[in-house]
Amino acid sequence: MTCRRIILLAAAALWTAGAVAQSTRVRGRVTDASTGLPLQFASVVFSGTTVGITTDEQGIYALETRDTTARIEVSIVGYAPQSRRVERGTFSQVDFALDPVRFDIGQVVITPGDNPAHPILEEVVRRRPQNDPEHYDTYSCSTYTKMELDLTNLRPSFRSKRLQRNFGFIFSYMDTSALTGAAYLPAMISESSAELYHSRSPQFTREVIRASRISGVENSEAVAQFTGGMHGDVNFYDNFIDLFDVRFASPLASGGRTYYDYFLVDSLDVKGRKTYKIRFHPKRLTTPVLDGEIHIDSATYALQSASVRMPRGVNVNWIRHLRIDNENRLTENGRWFRLRDRVSAEFSLTTADSSKLVSFIGTREIAYSDVRIDEPIPDEVLRMDNRVQIAGGNPNRRDEAYWEAVRPYTLSERERGIYAMVDSVQRVPLYRNIYTLVNTILVGHWNTKYIGIGPYYKIASFNKLEGFRMQLGGRTTTEVSRRVRLSGYAAYGTRDGRFKGGGSIEAVFGRTLTRKLTLSGRHDVLQLGAGDNALTESNILSSILSRGDQRLSMVNRGEADYEHEWRHGVTARLGARLQRVYSNRYVPMIRPDGTPANSISDAALRAELRFAKDETVYRMPFDKQSLGSKYPVVTLSAAIGIPGLLPGASEYYRFEGGIRYRPELPPIGYSTITVRGGHIVGTVPYPLLKLHEGNGTYFYDPYAFSCMDYYEFASDSWVAWFYEHHFNGLLLGRLPLIKKLRWREVLVFKGVWGTLSHRNDGSRPGSGAPLLFPAGMSSVSTPYLEAGFGVENIFRLLRIDCIWRLTHREPVAGEEVQRFAVNLGVQLKF
Repeated sequence: MTCRRIILLAAAALWTAGAVAQSTRVRGRVTDASTGLPLQFASVVFSGTTVGITTDEQGIYALETRDTTARIEVSIVGYAPQSRRVERGTFSQVDFALDPVRFDIGQVVITPGDNPAHPILEEVVRRRPQNDPEHYDTYSCSTYTKMELDLTNLRPSFRSKRLQRNFGFIFSYMDTSALTGAAYLPAMISESSAELYHSRSPQFTREVIRASRISGVENSEAVAQFTGGMHGDVNFYDNFIDLFDVRFASPLASGGRTYYDYFLVDSLDVKGRKTYKIRFHPKRLTTPVLDGEIHIDSATYALQSASVRMPRGVNVNWIRHLRIDNENRLTENGRWFRLRDRVSAEFSLTTADSSKLVSFIGTREIAYSDVRIDEPIPDEVLRMDNRVQIAGGNPNRRDEAYWEAVRPYTLSERERGIYAMVDSVQRVPLYRNIYTLVNTILVGHWNTKYIGIGPYYKIASFNKLEGFRMQLGGRTTTEVSRRVRLSGYAAYGTRDGRFKGGGSIEAVFGRTLTRKLTLSGRHDVLQLGAGDNALTESNILSSILSRGDQRLSMVNRGEADYEHEWRHGVTARLGARLQRVYSNRYVPMIRPDGTPANSISDAALRAELRFAKDETVYRMPFDKQSLGSKYPVVTLSAAIGIPGLLPGASEYYRFEGGIRYRPELPPIGYSTITVRGGHIVGTVPYPLLKLHEGNGTYFYDPYAFSCMDYYEFASDSWVAWFYEHHFNGLLLGRLPLIKKLRWREVLVFKGVWGTLSHRNDGSRPGSGAPLLFPAGMSSVSTPYLEAGFGVENIFRLLRIDCIWRLTHREPVAGEEVQRFAVNLGVQLKF
């Protein structure tokens, strides 16, 4: 993944939202003129429009509009209203100090009763099926999406002489954000035009990208998929609003009163319809919540508009400010539908407002038009395989006349210039040098025009078998070919004095739906039974964090793998493998008669099916990255060992299955559940059994057993489970002093149960197994269990787990087993 694409992925997969540069932006504070105290619930609106908001608990407001209005008005009961002129098309800081007004009231009688906002909200929930577009049988519409990513909190030193010499032209594009009141500099801007289709039966949502353009990031179909409106959808009718991998409780949730206090502030006339204005505040900040106001249509009890923000103190990383605006309209057929969605967020290493660290402001705005409700979905859309589809031809080849026609508003000259400005930055040599450095750190390869050299973290490492290991590798870039990639590496160990190496050829036949063939071979040392943990590969991290339990084996392996994605979320893989695993002093191979075996051979065919409903996938030229699914992900596979292809190869049949699911359980956090199992039919040497995943490092691996050593347990029938529950600070967030650290607690429980048939039990002499087990290895017919707890979000980056071994605690073969482990993890999480 290139650095440019990572920037896009940060903007799209993290659900940042569209640009509103050159709009009229106003930010300020409303206070009591006599006391200087902030006034909350004060109504601030642009004169002659419906664009307005009430002030928060600090009296602060922020408004933006593209209307031509030039005045704002503020009012609140008990104070004289005021209005001020503002400059159109720019940012203004406007503070109000309101004078109290005395009323001659003889008597005030307060009678107890229900909160008048509650019946309104109950009716909103009851009428959700009639008003939420996601409950309509079908709908389709056109969308225009605009995104911008900006740099903010730029210090004066940022305009150093060298930067002025190289980038002086960019500073004329600086502006001020209404979200933060700070100056910002555009770094990326994109536009997308699409058609959106939704159906309840059959259930699907499809987006067809008609056109896409983006500055600062390479234009491609992979990029175009993330410039539309599908990703980061905000629906206030849902019980929870998913943003940045965080589930914020919606103010319209069925159990909203658990999270919020509601206040019926006023009733307004909005375009001739009576509308209730309801303000809400969070009861507590231990769970992700919002603060703001909603407008409810009195006739239909539909959401007319919402303006909310994330309050200070919510336990969310990296986001200093967050604001969500939503506006809906009544269509010609009497049904409500979205008119505009907008999300703005400031991302920073620290959430303190006093911080002067450079941070990012991301904005995304979606405008909806040409709405068609309860009309048939076109057949060509019904036949689509992907949730996001690129329309025929190149979506990036659209002229300026096209964009002028699809935009709901006209761009200013400054906005037009941002495209050219950002693209010009990329041609500056200083930028290219910085880009190359950052890209190398993130991707792992130093990319020249045609060759990427790396990965750098494997250049040097050390282990017991090889001693000090040196490795150099490379791969071709997309400048050579976007269809075929060649990779290779060579390595040498000073202790064993042997050269190793490997290589691969990847051929891509389709990217919208993956069709890819990979041929690979290697002569290298591997840690069998390590699962997919990258830290078990030969790299500097695996060396530094090793517990000393490394039992590497020399392996000659050749593989062919073909991946065929039938439709979005349904993928098949076919593969073949030839390998020979060699014995050494750490992993000996002894026959039942006591004679040593030099190696074992394996020749196998493998097939796999993977089901991931509505999975979000980021597709690159040769790789793809899953961004998750809210549904369980199921994998089924079968392998057949073929005797005769290699001398001594075994005949066997291996069946495996797994399910991974992440249920959200607000307000008590979320769980991650993984269950895997399998069965081997046939007689195989122990390296081909299921070698259960130990952890030979101090680094936390969610799919390995922290207190289990390599080669400790083996099975030919097994089931394993890995369970974590993340409380998101529910407990620690209530403790004085501790809650300021924003630590979050995790509960861990893992286990495996497996059996060995008599023919494969190499721990028993005379069992008929091809090889005897290494000392200490046995069956796990008595379930292996371990449990513990962890604290994550330490410095917003680290995780520390304490894990206890609950079973199999007695010494094995005279050696003590590890009964307790402390693991370290590194996480980048919101």
